[in-house]
Amino acid sequence: MTPKEDRPFRIDGIVTPPHFTNRAAEVAHIRDALRSPPSKLLVYGPRRMGKTSTILVASNAAERDGVQVVRADLSTASSFADVTNRLLTASVRALGRTWKDLVGLFVERLRIAVSLRPDPVTGIALPTLEASLRSGDPDAQRETLGTTLDTLDALAEERDARIGIVLDEFQEIHRLGGEEAEWHLRGVLERHAHLSYVMAGSRTALVQRMISEPSRAFYKLLDVLYLGPMDEEHFARWIDDRLEESGRPCPGVGAYCLEVAGPRTRDVVQLARACWRAWSKGVRVPDLVEAAFRDIVAEEEVIALTVWDGLTARQQDVLRAVAGASAGLTTRETGDRFSLPASGTVSNTAAALVDAELLVKADVPPGYDFESPFFRGWVVIRTLPDIGIERPPTWRATVGG
Repeated sequence: MTPKEDRPFRIDGIVTPPHFTNRAAEVAHIRDALRSPPSKLLVYGPRRMGKTSTILVASNAAERDGVQVVRADLSTASSFADVTNRLLTASVRALGRTWKDLVGLFVERLRIAVSLRPDPVTGIALPTLEASLRSGDPDAQRETLGTTLDTLDALAEERDARIGIVLDEFQEIHRLGGEEAEWHLRGVLERHAHLSYVMAGSRTALVQRMISEPSRAFYKLLDVLYLGPMDEEHFARWIDDRLEESGRPCPGVGAYCLEVAGPRTRDVVQLARACWRAWSKGVRVPDLVEAAFRDIVAEEEVIALTVWDGLTARQQDVLRAVAGASAGLTTRETGDRFSLPASGTVSNTAAALVDAELLVKADVPPGYDFESPFFRGWVVIRTLPDIGIERPPTWRATVGG
């Protein structure tokens, strides 16, 4: 078998064709932004929708157009010095082979001590800010970040180059420095006429506040591209086609995977991959999908149990109710069945679970759903029996269960 036939679905890391599908309009939008300075585009949406993969596919297309793309992931940064280090490393990896003097320019213009370490892949010397800066004055750290971006903007002008900057999980700027940091970054972006920016964010509630509140720094500064669920008909057909091409045909499994694990792209593909692994000729679609779903829930048992053990008894009861209730979360029917306290306390508990990214709001009873379909399945099969309720792992009140 060829690699495509052997492994039709991928969920690890960043996904590119042939494991990437659709998103043609989004890829075109991002590609156009990267090659059109001084564009400033925000791409945001829930986690596991495929934002990073979509941006990478668009970045590869822009690079074929002659754009040099610098991609920096801010998700693990603990300080602005970390953000700058991420940006320095990404810049040298993207531009260092073309501009041999880039490291020297950074050292000269940053005017602080910088150590050099070899890139284990390319051997290029990568600059890193002196360690003391991480615990230093936040204003000085922000200025260093601004100077790094200023240097890239100046180079783009001086060398008549098109440079696109991708800042993944850019909303972490708020976590590091609040609204003051947002305003600083806005000032930096506004003075750059020779760079294009694509910023990505997955904490949708925070991102929406950052861009929609008139008092916030990014209000009306950015073009906005919301990346939501993929077209269901296309997605279902693609899953069926991939299974067919791999020699394990199962017509209709794509649509059922979407019904059970949707709407987030990675969750659906994860279930489709589990179906491919569990495939056996002649097995009915519902039975195959339920078996595959159970396999994933079992694989994630340790993670789920760790999360569950970290919750209060009240939070656990609210999760049981969201997993098992057919009526509204604050109704008497649900309260009596799941031993919930007064409606105000329940609402506050549910809101805290939303903030913890375990629940999301839903438009149908019980008014909330699980952020992860597989954690929901674990709660259904492992904790509902505690209160005498038995349901299949794929049961969902929100889809008419």
